[in-house]
Amino acid sequence: MLNVSFDYPGYEKIAPVEIPEERLMGVWGVKVLEGHDEMAEVRRGLLEPIGKRRLREAAAGKKQALVLIDDATRTTPTAKLLPAVMEELHAAGLEKKQIRILTAQGTHRRMEEAELRKKLGKLFGQYEVFQHDWKDEASFHTFGKTADGTLVRANKLLKESDFILGVGGIVPHRVKGFSGGAKIAFPGVSGPEMMERNQWEASMQMSETVMGVAENPMRLRMEEAAAMAGLAYIVNVVGDGAGKIAGCFCGDVVAAHRAGCKLSRELTAANMPARADVLLIDSYPADRDFWQSAKGLYSGTMAVKRGGTIILVSPNPEGVASNHKNVLEIGYRPHAELVAMVQRGGVEDLVGIAILADVASILDHARCVIVSPGMTREDAKKLGMEWSSNGTAALKEALDRAGPTAQVAVLKHGGHILPLAAEAPSGQK
Repeated sequence: MLNVSFDYPGYEKIAPVEIPEERLMGVWGVKVLEGHDEMAEVRRGLLEPIGKRRLREAAAGKKQALVLIDDATRTTPTAKLLPAVMEELHAAGLEKKQIRILTAQGTHRRMEEAELRKKLGKLFGQYEVFQHDWKDEASFHTFGKTADGTLVRANKLLKESDFILGVGGIVPHRVKGFSGGAKIAFPGVSGPEMMERNQWEASMQMSETVMGVAENPMRLRMEEAAAMAGLAYIVNVVGDGAGKIAGCFCGDVVAAHRAGCKLSRELTAANMPARADVLLIDSYPADRDFWQSAKGLYSGTMAVKRGGTIILVSPNPEGVASNHKNVLEIGYRPHAELVAMVQRGGVEDLVGIAILADVASILDHARCVIVSPGMTREDAKKLGMEWSSNGTAALKEALDRAGPTAQVAVLKHGGHILPLAAEAPSGQK
């Protein structure tokens, strides 16, 4: 037997998982770089911007800067990046009172003080900080409409600023191809219109046609919106499997982002010889709740055979999706049924049902078992999945069901990994 563990301190009872060695196809994870100097890479990125002048030159003469940062659900090492970013802004002539920070939650909950302290590091309390609330109608400014008619609304602090900078990370993403770039603004600090359209349109695609694909309709739409709202510059990093900064990409919102996507794809790609009968995957580091840990399913579906089993291991300490109640209220329905519900109208939270549609497209082709102390057996059942108390028991049952020749693959760092395997299904539902 081979023991495979996952990086969940305090949740050791759900791992390690015992795997019969003769059944193991392989174990894949995000690549780790050895001997890499993180801060040297940050300095290089700031000194060698892509498509723009150096940050201190780009911000020179501005009166009010706004720095967008992601929230506690993202692993961007913001506390390491911000001192260098602020040094550049101050070198541009901006004083502390001329620089504001806005957290880009999207539809996530507000950050708690401890989370803010960790995110901002030694800069906590030194700059004025605001938290975006996607349901606060009074906080929005309307910038117009995109070419396809999507309303562009975002936090009014963008309108009040003459220099807007986004700080974030780049990893494969189910809706936007990759995170980072314009995503810090849309949906990070936007109104629901852009979120709903992008989430729902992406749910009409399979993961294979979106994840790891930088040029896609959702990405292009939000880049158009970000330009309208004034996002002028980005500082984006790519991390390795150890959570260390592997690359820093600064400058133009599109050009710098695309350069970062190339490195992200190199580090996160799991080149598998074939799809597995049984896939064991975590969702690390997206493990706050099922809303986040579903990322493990989005990537897992790219690595499992049709009719196979995905076993998702994730703690989910905050349950299912407190920010989107209709996820549990509606629960699992076949993908076509969810589409019909939306077409009939009356669905208040289109973002929530879009996530259900993403999950349904996976469940319509594979059996899913979740190993999660933060979710109940009833929660899993409502979402169309089975529940198990530990990974070893779930794997044994899956292998017994699949037969004596079934092979199991393991994907670690499942919240960021990009499986590249044969036998991909067609792109449309």
